Amino acid sequence: MTILVDHEQRKVTILENAFALFAEEGYDGVTYQKIADRCQLSRTSIYKYFQNKEQIFDYAIKQATGKMELLYQRIRDRKDWSSLEKLQRFLHVLAKTLDENRVFLVVLLEYLISQKQAGNDIRRKVRRHTLGIKFVLNFMLREAINNQDITVDIEPAKLTNHLYGILESLVLNLTITDMLDWRDAVTMIDDYFDKLCHK
Repeated sequence: MTILVDHEQRKVTILENAFALFAEEGYDGVTYQKIADRCQLSRTSIYKYFQNKEQIFDYAIKQATGKMELLYQRIRDRKDWSSLEKLQRFLHVLAKTLDENRVFLVVLLEYLISQKQAGNDIRRKVRRHTLGIKFVLNFMLREAINNQDITVDIEPAKLTNHLYGILESLVLNLTITDMLDWRDAVTMIDDYFDKLCHK
């Protein structure tokens, strides 16, 4: 009798188990064998999906980016919201999503720190994974400006960096200081737009 394997589901299972381990033991404390043991699979079986721990991270980030793109498409397709409302709602949901994925963010931060301590240049990797969010923010800002939902003298690229800075501060707070939550970030975002629109 042939056993059919849902390969995408197995990837997700490996990912979930790996991140549970990373959350418990930190990135450096987890070995490939521990991941295999937690998944109740052989190392060889896991190698069919991921060659190393770094690939597990890349896949997790790809999954997160894919979810963000779906979120953006759903918000973009709303006909009953202005361009500004779409942008604000996208940022609100993004802030809430970051809050809901604190464990992932902590593990990701530990990974980046361990890579930097090992002497690896993490700037290219970080830029590659943040480029999508910055592109969407920039596009939505330009659309709001073109539709005259926002009237500003600041270049969209600078506005994008301002908004991205708010998201970065939220990530820092969620992973290190635990002094903000997503509702605080939403307030900051709304205050920012309120000042922009009522200069």
